[in-house]
Amino acid sequence: MQRPVKITLIIVLILVLVAGGWYFFKVYKGENENPVSGLKPKVELGIGQVSNITDSTVDVKLNLLIHNPLPVGFDLDGFDYFVTMNDKKIVENNYEKPLALKARDSSAIELPAQLKIKNISEIGDAATERGEDSANYHFETVFHLKKPLLGKDSITLSVDKRLPLWQLPKVEVAGYDVEKFRLSKSEIVLQLKFTNRNSFPIQFKNPSYVIDLGKQKRLAEGSVKGFTKVKGKSSEIYEIPLAIDMGKILKAAGQIIVNGKDIPFTLYFKSVLVSENDIFKDSDVNVVVNGELKDMATVQKNLGN
Repeated sequence: MQRPVKITLIIVLILVLVAGGWYFFKVYKGENENPVSGLKPKVELGIGQVSNITDSTVDVKLNLLIHNPLPVGFDLDGFDYFVTMNDKKIVENNYEKPLALKARDSSAIELPAQLKIKNISEIGDAATERGEDSANYHFETVFHLKKPLLGKDSITLSVDKRLPLWQLPKVEVAGYDVEKFRLSKSEIVLQLKFTNRNSFPIQFKNPSYVIDLGKQKRLAEGSVKGFTKVKGKSSEIYEIPLAIDMGKILKAAGQIIVNGKDIPFTLYFKSVLVSENDIFKDSDVNVVVNGELKDMATVQKNLGN
């Protein structure tokens, strides 16, 4: 009976030693394994402030936050990146400055970007028709390492976010009053249509205007002091009186009489956008609107008064 007992004790002892060895092996491995294993930098993307809106582009700042959880830092020669909005690419650029990412630290970078208004308007219009007020944003970047890390010379990171859909304000020429287009009064009343498709109100601060008519530059100029407010999800039409240069209008009149047809005009609109939304706060608006001055018979008649 003693021999089986001894054999059992030996087996138990062996099992204990094996279990103990496995435990200490796991501890040793956890303390001595490659410190980079299982860890990877992360990025977060935020949309910063719009700095300038033109008739074709919008300048915006992207806020990039890079988290490095590694116990070692590394240097970058720069990185490439792109952004998609509802699966359509709206930004593609590269950051060419060297960048040092410290161990267990975060770095904030501001990335200037220029978006094509046509592209983002098409995406925004499609989303609005579907009744959506948010969009899916995808950011992807390739970090170019100055020195290889774990045998790699680059790191690819990406992040996906669902963010509000911000719509750019729109400025259009809705019409004009040609009855007041006469030498005696020396003014045109221009009707501007401001459209705000966002849920929050926006205001145009101290808007100013310049008009070219045909080949005549700076035919009319005007400005409005104060704020022009447009409520959320609405359009407003404002009548703007424009002062006219008497000498230049005579040259324009000659073009009208000679041509006897519609004459193209260009409106240059400048303002500062004011909003409770930080993205549009204090952004410059520089819009160029092209159109045609119609009803030349009436204009010619009024020019003679």
